[in-house]
Amino acid sequence: MSQQIVEVPLFPLPRGALLPGELLPLHIFEPRYREMMRRVRLGKRTLAIATLDSARPPDERGRPAVADIVGLGKLVRDELKADGTSDIVLHGWGRARIVEELPSSPFRMVRATPQDDDTLHPVLAFRMRRELLLGLAERLGGISYDVTARFDAGALADRIASALSLSASHRVRMMQAVSTEQRVYTLLELLEDMKHQKRLAELVPALGDFTLRFDRGEDSGR
Repeated sequence: MSQQIVEVPLFPLPRGALLPGELLPLHIFEPRYREMMRRVRLGKRTLAIATLDSARPPDERGRPAVADIVGLGKLVRDELKADGTSDIVLHGWGRARIVEELPSSPFRMVRATPQDDDTLHPVLAFRMRRELLLGLAERLGGISYDVTARFDAGALADRIASALSLSASHRVRMMQAVSTEQRVYTLLELLEDMKHQKRLAELVPALGDFTLRFDRGEDSGR
């Protein structure tokens, strides 16, 4: 895992999640978050999207608890309106683990460690790629694929999840799945839902940049 620590404004949402590769549109209107956006614009244009954690008590300042894993997003669209509100779009570029929350006001700031994708042993990396491909094949009703293809199974799982119409709670589950193994098995569990399988079948042609061959027909890759 990366040892780099970043300081970043925190934007907590009741069921917030920003998966890597995902685009998240937001309308910013509260005074404290207008101030937050001024900080974002002056800094590295990065914002942490956090999920409120109702199972944990508020901190000593009464601020609601948030999940330890947050999504880091880069500001890729920024429309500042005459009334001071903003319409923005964040592009998710990774997960981070909160190290500590800083004594900031009026908006929240954290120090966080970006979470790199696992550096897996080649045997385990192959197993996770195979698990993901076999799982996708089963849920698509039979496809051919290249089981020897080299790709990042965790990144592909994130990309598929971000393209599905997942409920807020399911997106949070994917967000909190840090390891490659967690992400692969969480995605495959969610894909037991037939509506997600249908959406996945529509998405298959768009996954070509992972050098996979998903061709309709008999499964010849086992």
